[in-house]
Amino acid sequence: MTGISPPANFSWQRLSKGTRLNGIYEIDEPIGVGGMGEIYKGHVIETGDPVAIKMMLPELAENEAALTLFRKEASALHHLHHDAIIRYYVFTVEPVLRRPYLAMEFVNGRSLSDILHDDGPLPFEAVRSLMQRLASGLQAAHDRQIIHRDVSPSNIIIPSGDVAGAKIIDFGIARSTQHGTVIGSGFAGTANYVSPEQLGMFGGDVGARSDIYSLALVLVCALTGRPIDMGGSQVEIIEKRRKVPDLGAIDMRFRPLLEKMLQPDPSQRPDSMAAVVAWSFGSAPSGHRNSAHDGSRKVPVRGSMRSSANPGTRRWGRTAAALLLTALIGGGAGLYYFHGTPIPSAPKLSAADIRRYVEQYDGGSCFFVAPTAISDHAAVIEGFGSSTNPFTAFDAEFQRKIGFEADIGVRQVTEPQCPAIAFLARLRDQSAQAPHLDIDREGLRNGDVLNGTVDRYGTRNVDLILVSDAGTVQNISNLLKPGTDAKTFNIGMRRTEGVAGRQPQLLVAVASASPIEALRPARPAKAEQFFSRALDDAARSGTSLSAMARYFMLEN
Repeated sequence: MTGISPPANFSWQRLSKGTRLNGIYEIDEPIGVGGMGEIYKGHVIETGDPVAIKMMLPELAENEAALTLFRKEASALHHLHHDAIIRYYVFTVEPVLRRPYLAMEFVNGRSLSDILHDDGPLPFEAVRSLMQRLASGLQAAHDRQIIHRDVSPSNIIIPSGDVAGAKIIDFGIARSTQHGTVIGSGFAGTANYVSPEQLGMFGGDVGARSDIYSLALVLVCALTGRPIDMGGSQVEIIEKRRKVPDLGAIDMRFRPLLEKMLQPDPSQRPDSMAAVVAWSFGSAPSGHRNSAHDGSRKVPVRGSMRSSANPGTRRWGRTAAALLLTALIGGGAGLYYFHGTPIPSAPKLSAADIRRYVEQYDGGSCFFVAPTAISDHAAVIEGFGSSTNPFTAFDAEFQRKIGFEADIGVRQVTEPQCPAIAFLARLRDQSAQAPHLDIDREGLRNGDVLNGTVDRYGTRNVDLILVSDAGTVQNISNLLKPGTDAKTFNIGMRRTEGVAGRQPQLLVAVASASPIEALRPARPAKAEQFFSRALDDAARSGTSLSAMARYFMLEN
């Protein structure tokens, strides 16, 4: 990797050249570092084939939340098999170092953003080939219910200058498998390509059509050589997404498809990436063209190895001839490469300080945030609320106080569910004692069965509470099946009749030293009365409560 070296004032404290992992891989050199992990170039010992190694920081190796996110990424990538998506090889723990790592495909190429900046726009045929390649890969991800959420030129790598071999990178799996809005570094730096629903518009329902919108903006950039200005202040970003942007400079053969893909309302866009791949361009006049010739070609690779000149498109650079890898756990603080991009300075606050700040933050009524994975340089935070506005304010305040952006996944609830969120907020001081609640998926159709487990409640009593989108509360603890270290459950889910659209559901596990009668009403109750009585009952009896919630969606 000629010409790439760490800054003089930065010292790698981690793996040295020649370090062997499980007797399979050998480390060659570091190529990136971020808030939660390190990226190394390595090779397979037996064959010499290059690989990329993403290794968790040693201080997080025992962090269960971070490990969960790491496993989620590995699991999702394990099932993604498409040539347009970075290949996953193995996820394991190095037995001597006792550190988890992922071995992945090493891609020798340049980002699309660098190519467009250095070489200008691509011709029609090249963009059409690129579109079909990317849409096909994203369809494979969508088939697995994985939404990329950050489709941008910086996240598309062109190996050997050939668009037919384009690779999609940066699958932020922790957020991609979740329903809800992502605030903060979930799309920070690439806000120019974010869809309206990722900003909370049109119900904030982020799905496959969100990637369709972002892909359209990428194609516009490829056709013109520069992005449409979709950025600005929070207000400007939203206003620019209330209508289809001006496509007057776009090749007329592409314009009808892009107009459809860029509809503000997701329901008006193509229903899948497969429909984008199958789009017929017909014989429409070419109109504006990008090149003197339209034959299929390799994208020329010339110019220096450098990152995009527009710092607004990414908060970190990209190294030519280097792996551009999936996001560090949950999108973290980003990925830093050695070609002039500064390495993050020493943190002012420790991970414990940051966690304490999150747990004590008051965002008002119907607002609750919980740290999922925290390090000195990165934070993955889960939020629950009826509006995204308080989380936008929290994001700005977090960055001002802590010094970097958090990745905040917001689960948007209905107003009738807000008492459950207030209940969680009241118990936040007891978060360390909260039971652990896990579910097997976050999207169900009518009649599907939700499976899950409750553990880490020790000898305490545990209640399982279901809160519907209408605010109806049921104690379903009778469905808990005892096990050695955990209780399991299977819940057959039914949609609320007469209510159209997706229906968000909350599942809450509550642990108490002794049973709380108010948590076990004889019949379904309204959330406001239920949770108020539970808190009053616990206070009268001097019993402390702790709780954890999971969010899932009943689909149409």
